[in-house]
Amino acid sequence: MSHFIDVAIFSGIVLVAILLLARYPNSWLGRIAFERLGPVPLRFEPRSRYILRWAGYAADWFAQAVFAFLIGWLAWGTAPWLADSLPFIVLWLVVVPLLAVVSLVGTVIALVAYTWRAHFGAERRVRAASGVVKT
Repeated sequence: MSHFIDVAIFSGIVLVAILLLARYPNSWLGRIAFERLGPVPLRFEPRSRYILRWAGYAADWFAQAVFAFLIGWLAWGTAPWLADSLPFIVLWLVVVPLLAVVSLVGTVIALVAYTWRAHFGAERRVRAASGVVKT
């Protein structure tokens, strides 16, 4: 029962911290918490190209998660006592694989959106209609 109380207290602290950060978004911590992550759209960049850059960004996160999982595997192989450490088990078997799955799903969604937009969507029709103007 004490674990539920600990979780409730932690959730309350997190909620208050988020509310304070939202109240002061231009503070140092507010700018860090609400900073835009990922690629920023470039001027005159087609939307499909921007989505493709997002796919690369998500794929990079997937590669980092796989690398972190392999490092955990090697650490566990060299120090078997880590299997008794709850923080290591949670990080290695829950957090890192969850990050890998989320980033892989993000990569696939971005690639599907890129393919649809560039080859079947509005950008394809616009590209096919435009051409060199002969003078």
